[in-house]
Amino acid sequence: MTGGGGTRVVRVGAVSLGLLLLAAAPAAADVAGEQVQRAIRLGVEAIRTRQGADGTWTERQQPGGVTCLATLALLQAGERPDSDAVAAAVDHIRRLADQHVYTAALKVMALVRADAQRYKPEITASAQWLVTAQNTSGLWNYTPAGERFDHSNSQFALLGLHTAAQAGVAVPDTVWQRALRAVVQTQSDDGGWSYQARGPSYGSMTAAGVADLIILGNTLHQGQERGFQNGAAPNCGKYRASRPLVKGLQWLGRNFQAQSNPQRGNMHVYYWLYAAERCGILSGQRLYGSHDWYREGAEFLVRAQGAGGLWNGDVVETCFAVLFLAKGRQSLLVQKLQWSDDDAWNPDRHDLENLLSSIGDKLGEPVAWQSVRLDAPLEDWLAAPILYLQGHTFPQLSDQQRAKLRAFVEQGGTLLAEACCGQAEFRAGFERFAAATFPESPLHVLGKDHALYRLLHKLEPSGLKGIDLGCRTSVIYSPKDLSCLWEQASVPALSAEAFQLGANIAAYAVGRRPLRDRLDAVVLPKSAETRPGPPPQDAFRLAQVVYDGDWRPFPVALVRLAEYLRDELDFDVVTQYRTLRLTDQDLHACPVLYLAGHYEFELSEAERAALAEHLRRGGFLIADACCGTDPFGGAVQRLLERMFPDATLERLPADHPILVGQPGFDARRVRYSADVSRAKPALDDAELWGLRIEGRLAVVYSPYSLGCGLSGPAFDGCWGLASEDAKRLAANIVLYALTH
Repeated sequence: MTGGGGTRVVRVGAVSLGLLLLAAAPAAADVAGEQVQRAIRLGVEAIRTRQGADGTWTERQQPGGVTCLATLALLQAGERPDSDAVAAAVDHIRRLADQHVYTAALKVMALVRADAQRYKPEITASAQWLVTAQNTSGLWNYTPAGERFDHSNSQFALLGLHTAAQAGVAVPDTVWQRALRAVVQTQSDDGGWSYQARGPSYGSMTAAGVADLIILGNTLHQGQERGFQNGAAPNCGKYRASRPLVKGLQWLGRNFQAQSNPQRGNMHVYYWLYAAERCGILSGQRLYGSHDWYREGAEFLVRAQGAGGLWNGDVVETCFAVLFLAKGRQSLLVQKLQWSDDDAWNPDRHDLENLLSSIGDKLGEPVAWQSVRLDAPLEDWLAAPILYLQGHTFPQLSDQQRAKLRAFVEQGGTLLAEACCGQAEFRAGFERFAAATFPESPLHVLGKDHALYRLLHKLEPSGLKGIDLGCRTSVIYSPKDLSCLWEQASVPALSAEAFQLGANIAAYAVGRRPLRDRLDAVVLPKSAETRPGPPPQDAFRLAQVVYDGDWRPFPVALVRLAEYLRDELDFDVVTQYRTLRLTDQDLHACPVLYLAGHYEFELSEAERAALAEHLRRGGFLIADACCGTDPFGGAVQRLLERMFPDATLERLPADHPILVGQPGFDARRVRYSADVSRAKPALDDAELWGLRIEGRLAVVYSPYSLGCGLSGPAFDGCWGLASEDAKRLAANIVLYALTH
């Protein structure tokens, strides 16, 4: 089957792979993304320094095999195809005769990675040779002869053919069908595979067998869904059972270990890890059983690398290690929420594979997906910017689960919900969930001017709805089907538009933020004081004003500001901010108040009186217009006029201590978000307005949002300061309030 742009997409098979995962969370391995990047750099350099003057590497039994493998590893690690090392190697590879299965398959993979269009003739020729090399067993040997086969050669042959098919080369269905029969027939009773026929199972060959099934399952269309009528797909959610794939993944879950080849010890460890990585990437699984395969494998490889950058003192082993580290660390874009123990959470099991295949590297880098359980920690959910919730029915969520979904979006995540086949039961359930979970932020139709419809592709509105937190639409909801169009990938006209809309949704959710390194730990803002026991009496705590309306557009803004004061200025501050109404009895204990919003608002007479009295007694108010919106700014000005009719809100001069940074940072020149810069390219000075009471500056109002910058990197729709400058300017305001 072909997806957007003719790409052959990977299908996992007929079963819900989430059911194969154990609920227990894996133990986090002690390895960081920068350690992996360093290991990759050292490995790449070790490979490059061993390249000969003719562009090749020292070969073993099969001419060209090591050179193809080394070239593939360099390209996967980020080497440019036009670099001297890769260009010389590719020039040699394209002229290799097709004589051995390993070499021909690796040749295809390397040339596709280098430039699939430029080398299409060579790729096609080698793929056709691999087709003819399939022997009477249905699998492959070193050379096309007789009935002998092994699962190592066969794995590479199928990976090569799969890669060629992704590049648009036609591979006869009979090739896939014969291979599938042979792979299934040679599976052992315990679910694993041996080197050839039914011998004792071990890790590298079981991973090879599972990868084969995943590739072959895609080709044979195990899903029963066909067509699209009246906004729904007939047979949506129906799949034929694939017990061999289930058993193979279960074997990996029971036996996985990174430091040795399961049931083979120290034999071919790096080849085993490469095969395990192929399964994980192809299936979208983070875990084998309770094992985070990439994290555990990366930890082992970082420790095992030699001082000169080689693994085990060998170029081939080093290539497998680099391939594991480089390909396995693709950043996560989206996680599908496994909200049930049956298949209700996953009626379209290949929608994300196809969508991400169509997106490719349009977001600046290749991206990956995986599933995540409803009971996983919030930190696990936040490993990807998008949490995808779909179904024909909507889950029955507890108050605690709804609160966790809200916390996910408050921490900067995007919840993407989709009513598969436009089912009324899901739509009704989601709308009840939205009203209960985000009562202050109504679900609304996203109009034609929303950034989501113009980021990568210019599209007409398609009925999407959203919930805004601050300037950002943090919940995106499609009451109409998208997933079936992604799943089938070939519904005339409709699938192409659905892929474009999915790409736009992804671009909007990511914004201008770099994707998280797959190994970087997610650290939540502290929900309690940073030290054990109650905070010291003299520790400062920020306070946010609660009012009837959109009072908390950026839930983490004050947490980030407090962390900045603590980390950059060694300020004695409690990172958990207070929320209080102006009529609370302990208002006097909060010297600095933060008032933010998006829309027009009005305080009660009692609230106005309490705020005016607090400011007269020495309190300080920071008013922040979320997204620089006029309705909120106008409401702030009317509020101040009613409380202090004899005072005037005036712009602070450029030499004011807050802008000069006395105390604090020089903030006279600042950077703004991309939206502001597009509209006002010459703007680079900070704009703050202030109100004096009896000669003392008591109110500072920012018409450009501080909160969106405080919360993190800017996103489309953020009308405010860039992140670092928002922190500096907000810190200056707090320091001034406490010292003047």
